[in-house]
Amino acid sequence: MKSKMILAALAAATTISPAIASGNAQSGPTVGNCISDIVYGNEPNMADGSPGGPAEQAPGSKGGNVLPTQSPGPFVNNPTDPDNPTRGRSVGQFRQDGIDVVDLCRAAFQ
Repeated sequence: MKSKMILAALAAATTISPAIASGNAQSGPTVGNCISDIVYGNEPNMADGSPGGPAEQAPGSKGGNVLPTQSPGPFVNNPTDPDNPTRGRSVGQFRQDGIDVVDLCRAAFQ
């Protein structure tokens, strides 16, 4: 199930508007950004609901508007118990199952 969700997220990422997907000079459509922000869900959210994370926002508009992610890395958050996330699957575990996340990210963002 989780594998299907990751594949769906990566497929959706290929249709993201280039303005949102490209970030700025410090971030962009890289494999690392894809893994961090899409696979692991570590893209901080904007409090006002703006699409994209801080890198995609206009300079000077981020003050007081960035919400942190709940937990870093391959963890699955439990909204009813945010202090105890469970371990999710890593990119290496997906690779062992024949899902090459790195190649999927390259295909989505190059």
